[in-house]
Amino acid sequence: MAATADAAKQHSILPTLIPHLDRHLVFPLLQFLEDQEDVDEPSLEHTKLKFELLKHTNMTDFVGDLFAKINNLDEIPEEYAQKRDQVLKKREDLQNECSNIQDLLADTEVINNLRSDKVQNLIYLKENHGVTSEMVDALYEFGQFQYSCGDYNSASELLYQFRILVRRFSA
Repeated sequence: MAATADAAKQHSILPTLIPHLDRHLVFPLLQFLEDQEDVDEPSLEHTKLKFELLKHTNMTDFVGDLFAKINNLDEIPEEYAQKRDQVLKKREDLQNECSNIQDLLADTEVINNLRSDKVQNLIYLKENHGVTSEMVDALYEFGQFQYSCGDYNSASELLYQFRILVRRFSA
């Protein structure tokens, strides 16, 4: 069994793939590798790797915990608590900014009036509900923000709503 595990490590394609993947796609792969090692606590090397991978995201609680583990601290440093407050404030601001358009996209009457033509949908929403391009752009920003926080379900929904409304022009 140990020989099989060694062979799997030796022929792993992860080192080739990882440089080409988004950090949020690499993280579950690292988790999988940890699970394969069958240990109670991840190694300090894995913890440092996860910290370096995620420190530029908005996953402040998790990153703060990783930092505390790496540095053998009982509590996370104040800078992570401050960053957490900033992230929560920005999330609240974006949520407020998007609430009107999200409410519209949750209204079945509005949804029933939308068509497959995205340009016509924007015209309808602008004329009948006061939707602006800034409101649509805010959906994208909020979706990207939620993704950076590791809230992939919310990000997916927000970016889907954005995609419904935006027409990409191809050259």
